[in-house]
Amino acid sequence: MLNLILKPLFRNSESKIDTIELSFDTEISLSMIESGCIFISLNQMATLIIISSREELLQLNNINKITLNFELIERPEFPSIAMHIDINTVSNNPFKFDYFFNTESPQELELLKKLTHQDHFDMLLYDTQVLYSKKIVLSMDDKSELTSLIDKASQSFDKIG
Repeated sequence: MLNLILKPLFRNSESKIDTIELSFDTEISLSMIESGCIFISLNQMATLIIISSREELLQLNNINKITLNFELIERPEFPSIAMHIDINTVSNNPFKFDYFFNTESPQELELLKKLTHQDHFDMLLYDTQVLYSKKIVLSMDDKSELTSLIDKASQSFDKIG
């Protein structure tokens, strides 16, 4: 029964891997990252790309549980909203990724706002190319918390700017 409930949350993306085309700028950015994650806009949606070794990506392709947490970082040198991504694989290996959306960047704010309007985001697993694609469901609580943090960040920015 639990399998029937969880399966839709972690199913493979509907799009075929060979039809995913990343922009030249994204490819250049990815080539400079050994391991980590970035968010991009792909097909009008916010998309997470996780960059890692092929061995780790094989493990990440078998997700048992994923938890998202958000945090407002109100530092003058880098005001941001952090997304903490905790992934537990079927083989019980934990992975943790953090992405910091710069709240002073219109492009980053646009990505955050896209997330609040999406029911899911695609997670692309990448080494030198996209190997796997997953759809990660965003709960109403996730979207509500994110909207609240965006509003707080905007208010903080208005006070500073």
